[in-house]
Amino acid sequence: MKKKYQTGLVIGRFQPFHNGHLYLLQESLKIADKIIIGIGSSNIINTDNPWTFEERKKIVKEVLRREKLDKFVIKVVDVPDVPSDFDWLKIANGKTGKFDVVIGNNDWVNGIYEGAEIPVMKINLFKRYLHEGTKIRKLMRENKKWEDRVPVYISRQIRKNILQ
Repeated sequence: MKKKYQTGLVIGRFQPFHNGHLYLLQESLKIADKIIIGIGSSNIINTDNPWTFEERKKIVKEVLRREKLDKFVIKVVDVPDVPSDFDWLKIANGKTGKFDVVIGNNDWVNGIYEGAEIPVMKINLFKRYLHEGTKIRKLMRENKKWEDRVPVYISRQIRKNILQ
Protein backbone atom coordinates (compact mmCIF):
# COMPACT_ATOMS: atom_id res chain seq x y z
CA MET A 1 0.00 0.00 0.00
CA LYS A 2 1.38 3.37 -0.99
CA LYS A 3 1.46 5.89 1.81
CA LYS A 4 -0.20 9.23 1.32
CA TYR A 5 2.76 11.34 2.44
CA GLN A 6 6.50 11.19 1.99
CA THR A 7 7.57 13.01 5.16
CA GLY A 8 5.63 13.52 8.38
CA LEU A 9 6.39 15.70 11.37
CA VAL A 10 5.71 14.39 14.87
CA ILE A 11 6.09 16.82 17.78
CA GLY A 12 5.98 15.77 21.42
CA ARG A 13 7.51 16.68 24.74
CA PHE A 14 8.31 13.05 25.66
CA GLN A 15 8.29 13.85 29.40
CA PRO A 16 8.83 10.88 29.70
CA PHE A 17 8.67 8.84 26.52
CA HIS A 18 5.83 6.36 27.12
CA ASN A 19 3.97 3.60 25.29
CA GLY A 20 1.52 6.15 23.86
CA HIS A 21 4.44 7.90 22.17
CA LEU A 22 5.65 4.60 20.73
CA TYR A 23 2.16 3.98 19.35
CA LEU A 24 2.16 7.49 17.83
CA LEU A 25 5.46 6.86 16.04
CA GLN A 26 4.32 3.46 14.75
CA GLU A 27 1.01 4.89 13.49
CA SER A 28 2.82 7.85 11.90
CA LEU A 29 4.79 5.47 9.75
CA LYS A 30 1.53 4.09 8.36
CA ILE A 31 0.83 7.60 7.03
CA ALA A 32 4.27 8.77 5.93
CA ASP A 33 7.33 6.98 4.55
CA LYS A 34 9.68 8.92 6.82
CA ILE A 35 9.24 11.15 9.86
CA ILE A 36 10.96 14.05 11.54
CA ILE A 37 10.63 14.16 15.32
CA GLY A 38 10.47 17.48 17.11
CA ILE A 39 11.07 17.46 20.84
CA GLY A 40 8.96 20.28 22.20
CA SER A 41 9.57 22.56 25.18
CA SER A 42 13.26 21.91 24.61
CA ASN A 43 14.28 25.04 26.50
CA ILE A 44 12.13 24.46 29.60
CA ILE A 45 13.05 22.66 32.83
CA ASN A 46 10.36 22.57 35.51
CA THR A 47 7.98 20.14 37.23
CA ASP A 48 6.14 19.45 33.95
CA ASN A 49 9.39 19.27 31.98
CA PRO A 50 11.92 17.57 34.25
CA TRP A 51 14.23 16.17 31.55
CA THR A 52 16.52 18.19 29.33
CA PHE A 53 16.31 18.12 25.57
CA GLU A 54 19.51 16.05 25.41
CA GLU A 55 18.15 13.46 27.88
CA ARG A 56 14.91 13.15 25.92
CA LYS A 57 16.74 12.98 22.59
CA LYS A 58 18.90 10.16 23.96
CA ILE A 59 15.79 8.25 25.06
CA VAL A 60 13.96 8.83 21.76
CA LYS A 61 16.99 7.60 19.81
CA GLU A 62 17.19 4.50 22.01
CA VAL A 63 13.53 3.74 21.32
CA LEU A 64 14.05 4.22 17.60
CA ARG A 65 17.03 1.88 17.63
CA ARG A 66 15.38 -0.81 19.76
CA GLU A 67 12.13 -0.75 17.79
CA LYS A 68 13.99 -0.68 14.47
CA LEU A 69 12.37 2.61 13.51
CA ASP A 70 15.58 4.62 13.19
CA LYS A 71 15.85 3.99 9.43
CA PHE A 72 12.51 5.79 9.01
CA VAL A 73 13.48 8.90 10.98
CA ILE A 74 15.17 11.74 9.10
CA LYS A 75 16.17 13.65 12.22
CA VAL A 76 15.30 14.50 15.82
CA VAL A 77 15.30 18.24 16.55
CA ASP A 78 14.66 20.59 19.45
CA VAL A 79 11.60 22.82 19.36
CA PRO A 80 11.78 25.52 22.05
CA ASP A 81 8.79 27.22 23.63
CA VAL A 82 8.33 30.88 22.76
CA PRO A 83 5.44 33.22 23.67
CA SER A 84 4.11 33.77 20.15
CA ASP A 85 2.46 30.98 18.14
CA PHE A 86 3.64 32.71 14.95
CA ASP A 87 7.26 32.74 16.17
CA TRP A 88 6.95 29.16 17.44
CA LEU A 89 5.82 27.99 14.00
CA LYS A 90 8.65 29.87 12.29
CA ILE A 91 11.25 28.40 14.68
CA ALA A 92 9.79 24.87 14.50
CA ASN A 93 9.73 24.89 10.70
CA GLY A 94 13.27 26.27 10.60
CA LYS A 95 14.48 23.39 12.80
CA THR A 96 12.56 20.62 11.05
CA GLY A 97 12.99 21.55 7.42
CA LYS A 98 10.62 20.29 4.73
CA PHE A 99 7.77 17.92 5.56
CA ASP A 100 4.38 17.14 4.00
CA VAL A 101 2.09 16.57 6.98
CA VAL A 102 1.96 17.05 10.75
CA ILE A 103 0.97 13.84 12.52
CA GLY A 104 -0.17 13.84 16.11
CA ASN A 105 -2.82 14.47 18.70
CA ASN A 106 -1.85 17.73 20.37
CA ASP A 107 -4.66 20.19 19.72
CA TRP A 108 -2.45 23.26 20.21
CA VAL A 109 0.24 22.05 17.78
CA ASN A 110 -2.35 20.83 15.28
CA GLY A 111 -4.21 24.13 15.49
CA ILE A 112 -1.10 26.16 14.72
CA TYR A 113 -0.31 24.07 11.65
CA GLU A 114 -3.93 24.00 10.46
CA GLY A 115 -3.98 27.79 10.80
CA ALA A 116 -0.92 27.91 8.55
CA GLU A 117 -2.76 25.66 6.06
CA ILE A 118 -0.34 22.78 6.56
CA PRO A 119 -1.98 19.33 6.43
CA VAL A 120 -2.56 17.64 9.79
CA MET A 121 -3.41 13.98 10.41
CA LYS A 122 -4.72 13.33 13.90
CA ILE A 123 -3.79 10.03 15.55
CA ASN A 124 -6.07 8.67 18.25
CA LEU A 125 -4.56 8.51 21.72
CA PHE A 126 -3.48 5.07 22.92
CA LYS A 127 -4.92 4.14 26.33
CA ARG A 128 -4.70 7.75 27.52
CA TYR A 129 -5.88 6.73 30.99
CA LEU A 130 -2.50 4.96 31.37
CA HIS A 131 -0.20 6.78 28.97
CA GLU A 132 -0.19 10.41 29.92
CA GLY A 133 3.02 12.18 30.88
CA THR A 134 1.39 14.15 33.71
CA LYS A 135 0.14 10.96 35.37
CA ILE A 136 3.44 9.12 34.87
CA ARG A 137 5.50 11.99 36.33
CA LYS A 138 3.14 12.10 39.34
CA LEU A 139 3.59 8.36 39.89
CA MET A 140 7.37 8.82 39.71
CA ARG A 141 7.32 11.66 42.25
CA GLU A 142 5.17 9.56 44.59
CA ASN A 143 7.42 6.49 44.19
CA LYS A 144 4.51 4.50 42.78
CA LYS A 145 4.51 2.00 39.92
CA TRP A 146 5.07 3.71 36.57
CA GLU A 147 7.48 1.41 34.77
CA ASP A 148 4.80 -0.56 32.86
CA ARG A 149 3.72 2.63 31.08
CA VAL A 150 7.01 3.06 29.22
CA PRO A 151 9.03 0.61 27.13
CA VAL A 152 10.87 -1.67 29.59
CA TYR A 153 14.34 -0.73 28.33
CA ILE A 154 13.45 2.95 28.80
CA SER A 155 12.30 2.46 32.41
CA ARG A 156 15.72 0.93 33.15
CA GLN A 157 17.49 3.82 31.41
CA ILE A 158 15.42 6.42 33.28
CA ARG A 159 16.11 4.73 36.63
CA LYS A 160 19.83 4.32 35.94
CA ASN A 161 20.72 7.59 34.23
CA ILE A 162 18.11 10.13 35.14
CA LEU A 163 16.35 9.37 38.41
CA GLN A 164 19.55 8.73 40.39
